[in-house]
Amino acid sequence: MRLTTEHTLGTLRAANVMRLDPARRGGDIDVLVPTEAPAFETSQRIATRFFSRCEEKIDVVVMNPARLTAEQTDFLARIRKARIA
Repeated sequence: MRLTTEHTLGTLRAANVMRLDPARRGGDIDVLVPTEAPAFETSQRIATRFFSRCEEKIDVVVMNPARLTAEQTDFLARIRKARIA
């Protein structure tokens, strides 16, 4: 599945930013992307395009909201989420 730039950026805008330790600003950026698209390809495409535009590395975690494991559900319940607009 080939993602367009618009789809990738739209996915990134719809993603949630998470910071495991709010006191530690300036570290890497972690992005959670809820989508049914293939996880590995989506993660690589978003990280690569973000780097090409911003020259910053990000960690992208892709989860299919329709197929969450018990661990993923627990993880999502524990993190603090902030929507990217």
